Amino acid sequence: MLSKDISDSVLTVGCAFHPPRGGVAQVLYNYEHYVFSDFKYIVNSGGGNKLHKLAIAINGLRKMKHTLSVDKKIKIVHIHTASYNDFWRSTYYLNLAKRCGKKVVLHIHGGGFKDFYATNPTKIARELDKCDTLVVLSASWKKWFEEIMPEKKIEVVENIVPKPDKVDREKADNRLHLLFLGLITQQKGIFDLLEVLAENKAAFNGKLCLHIGGNGEVEKLKSLIEEKQLSGMVVFEGWADEEKKRHLFSLIDAFILPSYTEGVPISILEAMSYGLPILSTKVGGIPEIVSDNENGFLFDAGDKEAMRKILIAGLEDSEKLSLMGKSASNYIENHFPDAVSARLSSIYKQQK
Repeated sequence: MLSKDISDSVLTVGCAFHPPRGGVAQVLYNYEHYVFSDFKYIVNSGGGNKLHKLAIAINGLRKMKHTLSVDKKIKIVHIHTASYNDFWRSTYYLNLAKRCGKKVVLHIHGGGFKDFYATNPTKIARELDKCDTLVVLSASWKKWFEEIMPEKKIEVVENIVPKPDKVDREKADNRLHLLFLGLITQQKGIFDLLEVLAENKAAFNGKLCLHIGGNGEVEKLKSLIEEKQLSGMVVFEGWADEEKKRHLFSLIDAFILPSYTEGVPISILEAMSYGLPILSTKVGGIPEIVSDNENGFLFDAGDKEAMRKILIAGLEDSEKLSLMGKSASNYIENHFPDAVSARLSSIYKQQK
């Protein structure tokens, strides 16, 4: 955990995270509970309709201006952002912080930033250049940002996960249990996975069980499960809060994320902390944490045949999955709170 004097000097800005819904929210939840002794925080975004979101953003700016005027201990504003509307909204907070004479740490999350940057490179680069330190999630993202902003100070801070709180494993059968956690949408590849299961029922029925947790296109998911007659193989778990995630991570044999775009997913890191092998697409920073045939299996986004072969391999060699899980568990140390706190402490000290 950060020392009190450093915690007191930082004001953090980002999305609502009580309860944490989504990867960035989970990072912020973990920062509050495991990194900062006093988490000074401004909410700049949340759910609801456009009018509600606008009200949250405006109220956040007002609160931030007031906080910076009365709390003289604050020297650094740490802004967590992603792409598109989230980024443009965050620039208002970035510019306010600079007008108030504060150092700014801009923390980029999400896997869609390259596509977003291509929409207006000049304007986006101009805003990025205003921050004092740019924080990214992996070495590959650092390399990419260095190519477009060679003069900017760029640091890698690994996404944080708490140490696992395992519960007793209670498998009711000998099936291979898989877990998908995340936003239920085509971009996450979950509908590709359902298609693979539907087209290979003879191979998987009675041998495999897929647990799905998350929000998003829930009605579409339920309709597909019914339409493709997958209720014997697929269980929709609903939204998984912290307690439910602990139960699911302790129940399953492997974690699967067939996503089309990612940064460094919190869900994968959480699964690795529980000693689970990862079955995932090789997008974003995932290949930097998942090594094919070592702590998981990697495949190309949208490659349903590769997905089928990997699922078959998991069914046929449970011992290999177990060994991969142990390898995953050994990797995760740099993402635990002590390591992340040390990285942040170093970055914050450089701003003073």
